[in-house]
This record gives sequence, C-alpha cells and structure tokens, in this order.
Amino acid sequence: MNQSALEGFVKIVEMDSFSAAAEALYLSQSALSQQIRTLEGQLQFELFQHVPRRVILTPAGRDFYPKAKQLTALYQEAVRHARAVQQQENPPERHLVIAWSHEAMRMFGYDLFSLTNELCLQYTSIMMQCASRSEVWRSLKKGDADLSFQLESAEFYAQGFTFIPLLYVPELCIPIHPPADMPVGRLSLEQALQYRWLPVKEMYQTVYETSLLQEGLERGVNFTPVGGIRSASYGDPALKMVPAVYYRRPDLSFARVLDWGRGHRFGIVLGQKREDPVVMAYVRALQQLLPSLSEKLFGLKLEPVEE
Repeated sequence: MNQSALEGFVKIVEMDSFSAAAEALYLSQSALSQQIRTLEGQLQFELFQHVPRRVILTPAGRDFYPKAKQLTALYQEAVRHARAVQQQENPPERHLVIAWSHEAMRMFGYDLFSLTNELCLQYTSIMMQCASRSEVWRSLKKGDADLSFQLESAEFYAQGFTFIPLLYVPELCIPIHPPADMPVGRLSLEQALQYRWLPVKEMYQTVYETSLLQEGLERGVNFTPVGGIRSASYGDPALKMVPAVYYRRPDLSFARVLDWGRGHRFGIVLGQKREDPVVMAYVRALQQLLPSLSEKLFGLKLEPVEE
C-alpha cells in the first residue's frame, strides 16, 4: 500500500476538499485523485462517493478512515524513531548553516527541508536568522554560516562572494485599480509600461530588477520608488512589482507574470566555505533536485540555470 496515497486520503477527509488537500500536500489535484484511485484498486473498495465538488465517504470509506489515520500516525512515528536511532549511532559532525534575513527566505528554507527529507537528514541543515543583509554577509565572511539563498545581486559580487545560480524566477505584477481590459496571466513589457510601477523593495537590489528599471525608465514608465506614496488615495492603474520568491505559489488569476528576459537568477551565495566539500556536495545535490521541485516550491514551473 502506498503511504503517500494513505496520507492523501486522510488529508482529504480532514480538509473536506480534494483541492485544499492537494495544495497542502504540494500536489496537483489530478495527481492526488490518481493516488486515491490507485489506493482504491489496492483496497478493492471505493473510498468516496462520486458526487461533483463534494467529499462524501462511502460506508467502507467511513469505516476505513480512523484506521487509516492510525496507520499514518504509526508510520510517521516509526520513521521518526528510526531516524533518531540512526542519528544516535552516526551523529553528524556538524550542521550545515543557512543564513537568512528576510522572512520569505526562511519560509523557502523550511519548505525545501520538508521536500528534501533525506538531504536534510544527511546534512542536518538549520536556518540561522540574521538581523539584516549586512549581517548575512558578515556571517558568510566569518564562516559562521555556510551559505544563503538569494536573488542575484551586485551587492554580494562587490563583497567577493561566489554565487551559484539554480533557477530563473520571474517578476510578478500585482494589479492595483486594474482596468477591465488588463490581460490575465502574463504581461509583456510593452503592456506593463502602460501602468504605474510600485516596487516592494528598492529595484537596484537585484541584477534583474536593476536592468528592468533602467529599461522601463528609458521607455518612459511612470515609476514611484519605495516610500513615494503614503496613505493618500489615487486612482492610477498600477502594478506592485515583486520577485516570485517573495510571493510563492501565486494566484495567477490575480497576479501577472512579467514576460521580459528570463527573470531573476535565484541561487546560493557562498563565502568562506566556498571550497568546503560538505557545502559543495549539498549545493550539487540541490542543483540536481531543485528543478523538479520548483512547482511545489513556487507554484510555477521554473527553468533551471545551466552554466
């Protein structure tokens, strides 16, 4: 019996929704439905009644649910216990320390850990909070931290750090007072130039946004820098500009993807530990794994950076 399918069944019942359960499990709804069909085939009875947009258990499903929940909990406890035994027999020589200063990077790190359990166990990765980007750079220089996840920025090149890009991450446009004819899904640069740009952070902090801002200003965009608008109301259609790493798994019926260039390069910054074999083995593993996990992490299928 497939453990993932069993957990999916329990989650659907708990959340009373296929779509909410699929989102919670970082699966597409079609993939979760296929898991349930496979589970029903193995069990040789149906779990759900076939009623559109409703979750109704069959009598057999109602009887099976509490036992399935117990099996899932028992399995998870068995895995935790076995891993604890393994750690006691082979304790890690060190932790792999990942520095962060923005909450979005902390949440990305923990989501990554949940999707790469074996890798996390192998390297005993932990997240280290820093008060500012400057403190991140200091921790990398001193060797207090091994690496940091960042969008490509001239700032860390100036610090002499090594940047290893992993994925291209798009810029998202969040509409404010949008006109009825604003395209849905994606916006070309020409379409985006019709609206006021409101960045969530200074647009010179990343290499991509520096180029984007320069291109926009040369072409006459109405640009309002951070802090340029207070609480006064205004009616201009506008786009809140934000890298997708700060708005992961976006609602694309609301937000728009900017279709200009290949996007930000998102990756790993290395300082003193750039030649550490443990750190580099972890980086190489992420280079292999991250492209296949991009949709679960970002809600978007992202292109890997190949160098």
